[in-house]
Amino acid sequence: MLNSPASLSYHFEKSPLDTQKHHHNINICNSHHPHQHPPSQNHSQHSLQLTFQNLNVLHNERQILSDVSGFVSPCEVLAIMGPSGSGKTTLLDCLSGQRHIDSGSVFLNREPLTKKWRRRIGYVLQEEIFFPQLTLRETVVYTALLRLPESMPRAEKMRQVDHILEALELGCCQQTKFGDYLNRGLSGGEKKRANIACELLTNPLLMLLDEPTSGLDSHSAISLMKVLKRYAQLEQKTIVISVHQPSSQMFHMFDKLLLLHQGRTAYFGDVHNIYRHFEDIGVTIKPHYNPADFVLEQLKSHPDIREKLFIAAKESHGNYLNRNCITSSHHQHQASDSEAKGKKQVDSILIDDIINNYYNHQSNRHHHQYENLHHTTSGCRVEEDEEAAQHLVWCGADSQSNFSSCASSDCHSYSATGSGPGHSADDDWLSYPTSFHTQFCVLSSRNFKEAKPRMLSKLNWFQTIGLALMAGAIWFQLPRTEEFLHDLQGWMFFSQTYWMLFALFGALNSFPSEREVVSKERRSGAYRLSAYYLAKMCAELPLVITLPTVYLMISYPMLGCTSLKLFFLMLIFLLINTVVAQSVGFFIGACCMDMNVSITLSALYTLATQLFGGYLSSRIPEGLSWIRYTSMIHYAYQNMQILEFREGAAIGCGSPSSYEICKQQSTEFIPYEEILKAQNSTSPLWLNTLILMMFLLVFRCLGYAVLRYVRCPKKT
Repeated sequence: MLNSPASLSYHFEKSPLDTQKHHHNINICNSHHPHQHPPSQNHSQHSLQLTFQNLNVLHNERQILSDVSGFVSPCEVLAIMGPSGSGKTTLLDCLSGQRHIDSGSVFLNREPLTKKWRRRIGYVLQEEIFFPQLTLRETVVYTALLRLPESMPRAEKMRQVDHILEALELGCCQQTKFGDYLNRGLSGGEKKRANIACELLTNPLLMLLDEPTSGLDSHSAISLMKVLKRYAQLEQKTIVISVHQPSSQMFHMFDKLLLLHQGRTAYFGDVHNIYRHFEDIGVTIKPHYNPADFVLEQLKSHPDIREKLFIAAKESHGNYLNRNCITSSHHQHQASDSEAKGKKQVDSILIDDIINNYYNHQSNRHHHQYENLHHTTSGCRVEEDEEAAQHLVWCGADSQSNFSSCASSDCHSYSATGSGPGHSADDDWLSYPTSFHTQFCVLSSRNFKEAKPRMLSKLNWFQTIGLALMAGAIWFQLPRTEEFLHDLQGWMFFSQTYWMLFALFGALNSFPSEREVVSKERRSGAYRLSAYYLAKMCAELPLVITLPTVYLMISYPMLGCTSLKLFFLMLIFLLINTVVAQSVGFFIGACCMDMNVSITLSALYTLATQLFGGYLSSRIPEGLSWIRYTSMIHYAYQNMQILEFREGAAIGCGSPSSYEICKQQSTEFIPYEEILKAQNSTSPLWLNTLILMMFLLVFRCLGYAVLRYVRCPKKT
């Protein structure tokens, strides 16, 4: 069970169901009833009512959702149940604002779903999308640093991380990497709980979970459900989960049930009313039978019962809302007179008003329980209990954590932008939780840790050192004469070309491999794209220049270089070429998320520029000779020749010599201008360098533009 060394036990005098029975004479349709107290401002800021009306979604002319409606209030768990392909995930996508709705509305606290509200929603996807090279703790810590408010101290964030990991029994595996299909890491259940931990960490007002118990054994699934149930009740949070086929014990933990089949509503209402609902259509749920199994069996195996359920669900939806608007005995005669008229007009009534009054009733229904809980926890005198998930609320002056409902007076309040206590919560969540500087620093650290095993792998080290030694052996101590001039130029061309290809092809998979993680985090409003992009550029810079530096340190001295100044100049321009090539790889990788397409385009570009650059053949068609100027190698190779022949030891004339100045016997050495002229290298060093820097800036900016406007997360 999900308990920690300091599990907390909270006991309610009455269950939510019992409380509901005791309130059956309260007029909750009238928000001004004298016995009904409106929610406090503090409560309204830290609890959320979800309403969705007549949602319709079409995809390729197929109806995915058809007039799906419902609502759920704070302290409640709504389960969306149905067979595979019934539209459960699509509905969650709509409720989170991540999918386009063809018609219908989604309201949060009677306000339309906007970007402000989306940041208050925690959406746990069915797939566990994480960086495989990061450990569980690193992932949760980075989530805390990015998504918790800027004004919250780092120590406080780390305390929340520790308690979340303990609450979900992840402490023993927090130093384990997530892994992938090649490298084993966390188990499926551990990844599922880690996924939930990252969302619980931010204390969202609304939690959406897509089949959170799939892949878990029955004991772990029940324990996880107890965590969510207790979290909803104690923190006054609203939880919506999709389930395929829950156990009987889990089924009875739900407060409300939305039963879907082929995108249509087969039932919506309280879980305990489903027995009577089936009896009304002539079907009795067998005793000692899992009601979830029975309901799904009837949906899939009996078309006639299925149609009855669709009709009954449509007719009873308005009645269900009216049942939650029961008037007091003093006004019952007025209600009975208008009952028939109300049923006819239920579709035209503003459902928001009905549900909002029900929400107020539900809030008052849990208010007494929550107040008792607040007084119990504020003194931190709590009992240890073996019941799972009893420790998700830590509140009070002496508590070990502040992971709690901010409605408690003992809890600290942190604004998302670091403003003062009087700052509006709505204004805070319109902006990002952290500043650009914080996002840049955190993302730089995370990207460095994630990219280091990939870019500086053992294989890459072996490859670099091996090639450096081979190049040094082949071009070992070359004589500085005209006879070996071509060999010296061969080393320069090989070095520039190899590191250009290495950096370019290595960057192709950089964005595609991170696309799902970054898209998920951007949808949640964790950080700016500009912060991520700049952090990635800076974090990978020391990694991309490490191997070329090692290569040059080994091969160039073996070539015969003795000038330290020349070595550093050659290193600078080799690294410039490498970074420019990485920029081109970033751009191609951002444009083509398909790795095969990226490799094909990169090969065409690099090979074409080399073929038409005149390095392999001197017979270049005049109309295509301009292609050489689009090549990075053209400018980088010219720079290396300028440095080598101008700053290095002079090249002696051959006998016989192909240079006129040597034939005239006016000098023993070939001027470097003559060597460059023979190679058609007439551009000065500064111009070549400026063009390379323009390559770098243009392709980096283009890569950002593609991610910003083309590859941005869109509603499906």
